Amino acid sequence: MKPETFEVDIQSKEAKALLKQLQALGIITLRPKKVRSLAEVMADIRAKVKDPLTEEEVMAEVKAVRRSKNRHAAARKPQARR
Repeated sequence: MKPETFEVDIQSKEAKALLKQLQALGIITLRPKKVRSLAEVMADIRAKVKDPLTEEEVMAEVKAVRRSKNRHAAARKPQARR
């Protein structure tokens, strides 16, 4: 039989005790979930980048975002005064 993997949220101490009993019998294997830190995630992202952006490319992206925000801000209607 092929093993299946489930993610379980334990709601009570009794449920945790039952899982530990099943593990002691060798029926299941419990593995704690690995929680990655922000530094680890950022390191992975940076490792995938082939060529870092130049300062000019960064500034071009910043200006494009600012232009789009200004365009949307101008399209909004002014609030009515109360």
